Amino acid sequence: MIVVTGAVGRLGRRVVQLLVDQGREVLATDQVAADDLPTEFVRCDLVDGEAVKGILKDAEAVVHMGAIPGPMGDDPRVIFQNNVTSTLNVMMSAAELGLRRVVFSSSAFGMGWAHDGSAFVPEYLPLDEEHPMMPFEPYGLSKLVGEDIGRMIARNSDTTVVSLRFTNVARPEIQAEFPWPAPTPESPLTLVMWAYADARDVAEAHVLALDAEIEEHEAFMIAQPTSRFSEPTIDLVKNNFGDRVEIREGLDGNASVISTEKAQRLLGWRPRYDWRQ
Repeated sequence: MIVVTGAVGRLGRRVVQLLVDQGREVLATDQVAADDLPTEFVRCDLVDGEAVKGILKDAEAVVHMGAIPGPMGDDPRVIFQNNVTSTLNVMMSAAELGLRRVVFSSSAFGMGWAHDGSAFVPEYLPLDEEHPMMPFEPYGLSKLVGEDIGRMIARNSDTTVVSLRFTNVARPEIQAEFPWPAPTPESPLTLVMWAYADARDVAEAHVLALDAEIEEHEAFMIAQPTSRFSEPTIDLVKNNFGDRVEIREGLDGNASVISTEKAQRLLGWRPRYDWRQ
């Protein structure tokens, strides 16, 4: 059985449906009620450690998507406390109960999202999994800590952990507004928001991560192949950052500032959707 936390959310619903379509046994859970999911649902507050053990006791794996979403979803202190405590409960219980895999919804915001669009200056582009996570606020920090919990769990148990750092999920009506005006030093947009993700591809990545052959913990960047802009990405980088950022291969045309090469290589994931279509 696969447990999906945060199953009532937009992404959670998609993951549940994909798993059900594959014929898998799924237990969906969230802290808000739902009666329209295509599988068994149990309401659970993931901050309650004993309740978490209860929903995981018969599982083989868990897709942990339950969290306060985004830096502005609540008071910053509440976001951090909720997200870290719930992740610790899920991953600790998974290891104690002998689950084989945890798939963790991390976030590219942990790489350096900031309210000040000019605050995050990357060491190089495109961003990949080797670039240090440099959060500016508690939501991103909660995801960094969540990944560290995953590394700890994978280090001292047989449970393996996949962390998916997907960027801002743009709904179809938002993608319909692309291309956005290009960012400038006078009107900056924080770098990870240059990229975007499509909910269908993000959900697919979570499902693929359940069975990918990995050891211990692995993190993967997830984004669509293009930026939100029509201008060449290299020109935008030079205009906004000057010579402060090393430019590496993979930024041709209006390519995304996030590299998904590792996800494509190890998860077999392929981004299918692009606003230009």
